Amino acid sequence: MPSKFDKPACTGPGGAMSDLELRGSRTSLRPLTPGDLPALADAARQPGVQPWWTDTSEVGLKAALLDAPDTSSWAVIVDGSFAGAVSAYDVGWPPGTSVGVAIVLGDMWQNRGLGPDALSALISHVIRERGGHRFSVDPAAANLRAIRAYEQLGFRCIGVMRQRGPAPGGGWRDCMLMDLLASEFIDRSVE
Repeated sequence: MPSKFDKPACTGPGGAMSDLELRGSRTSLRPLTPGDLPALADAARQPGVQPWWTDTSEVGLKAALLDAPDTSSWAVIVDGSFAGAVSAYDVGWPPGTSVGVAIVLGDMWQNRGLGPDALSALISHVIRERGGHRFSVDPAAANLRAIRAYEQLGFRCIGVMRQRGPAPGGGWRDCMLMDLLASEFIDRSVE
């Protein structure tokens, strides 16, 4: 089902910019497809990723990233290899101005600045082409690596949402609510 992020190609700095392909300085983003789900599920089950995702099955990932309403997802490609996925989804009104983002990268792609690069490409696009004003994320409060990566882009911690998300294996866990205004965005895709 198309979302507002899947609109026709636009022209941006550096030539044609399509909603379907985005570029960071070290990553490229292309539409996530059902064919990517086996590799994505493998990445989501890796030791550095799995604790932060509740449903790492192909069915669960498809529901969250491909079938969810008002959600668009891209495969993160590094040096021609599938590294993970990013997504953007509506979280407020008017549509497209308040956007949630999410990312998953396999273990071998972490701690290299690739997450901030891929998210920068996505956020830059949403600001430039869709008029995005506010962005939010809610990583597990214990996921300090993710929180630090989001802070590199200008996200600020708003507070802890108690028992916000389901934890793998059952139960609930606290999540850190973070937000970013377009005017505070630090673009890491141009470094």
